[in-house]
Amino acid sequence: MAEPDSDIMNYLVRMVIPLKREFGRVLDVNEFLTSRPYAIEVIQQALLSKDERLREYAVYVQSKLFGPRASSHTDVQAPAAGAKAGAPAAARTAEPAPAPSPTDEELRAKMLDKYRAGLR
Repeated sequence: MAEPDSDIMNYLVRMVIPLKREFGRVLDVNEFLTSRPYAIEVIQQALLSKDERLREYAVYVQSKLFGPRASSHTDVQAPAAGAKAGAPAAARTAEPAPAPSPTDEELRAKMLDKYRAGLR
């Protein structure tokens, strides 16, 4: 994995509470940064979240740690809903393609909008 920077650490810290609240998972940031299988597992779980912010954080961290092509890499993507239910392979291939992941600029623009909205 790539060397962590302050942006990645910032996003990981933001993921701690939503992961605990929704999944009961305690995120070990040090293990996340040193263990690829653990990081993949956490990202997959976060991508399945009902919380849009948590999904955005997971996409951002995924792109920073595993590179821009990580969204097309199968071991980092969230499993399809049909795959969890044990649907036949033919049914899983008929599902529409997922929406494209937001870019870094889009995520930063959303963060700035939230910041500006909070200013009085």
